[in-house]
Amino acid sequence: MQLRTVTAREGLLWVKSGFRRLAMQPWAALLMIVAYIVVTGFISALPYIGLVFPLLVVQFGTLGFLQASRQMAQQQPVWPTVLLTGFRAGPVALRHMVILAVLYTLAVLLVLGVGSLFDGGAMLRLLLLGDKPPASTIADGGLRMGAIAATLAYVPVSLAFWLAPPLVVWHGMPPVKALFYSFVLCVRNIKAFALYAVQWLLLFLSLPTLIVLVASLLGASETLAATLSMPVVIALFLAYILSYYASYESLVGAQAAGPDA
Repeated sequence: MQLRTVTAREGLLWVKSGFRRLAMQPWAALLMIVAYIVVTGFISALPYIGLVFPLLVVQFGTLGFLQASRQMAQQQPVWPTVLLTGFRAGPVALRHMVILAVLYTLAVLLVLGVGSLFDGGAMLRLLLLGDKPPASTIADGGLRMGAIAATLAYVPVSLAFWLAPPLVVWHGMPPVKALFYSFVLCVRNIKAFALYAVQWLLLFLSLPTLIVLVASLLGASETLAATLSMPVVIALFLAYILSYYASYESLVGAQAAGPDA
């Protein structure tokens, strides 16, 4: 395993990699994300466990997306069962992934707690219970301030967990060590990640808006214009999740030998 420091421009290459992988197997990528959303949505509807399941499963989903992207690069077929990669990694790796999932859930709840200091818990209740924020919280800017505070608090959490799943499963690291290595690697390459994030933000904001604008100028209704932009939004999201692996490959290098290596 190699731990690398790359130039800022590398972040743009990660974005291009996502689109390149998507072009290889677009329908496989779509089927994979639909399966993820359907299963997560179904279990989320269950009492008690449904409240935290979407958070618990994020790390397993991330590893599945990484594995899918790697198989696409190697011209191997991808099926939704790739999302089970973390569960098939062996008892030790599975235990470490469960610990990682629990730590991530606690970290996100802590982040929402930070936001609650500004919005009185409105965003926390919205995300976990589906309760609509009170009008007063929206009017006085409390919800907006809570969202900003939570976003800023989530940044270090995102850096720590970005590379943690593959480090745990593919490189046999204990969870805490993987979180530390991921955080340090991401901070060392913060310019590349900043360019990566800005590029995706611009794409998500500009392309759907451009399609809606063009459709409106051609006489389409607002509903039709929004509908026409949806395939672009879906494609962007799929390319985004498939770009994860490029950052891992760029910063960590070839993965250690293993069942899927």
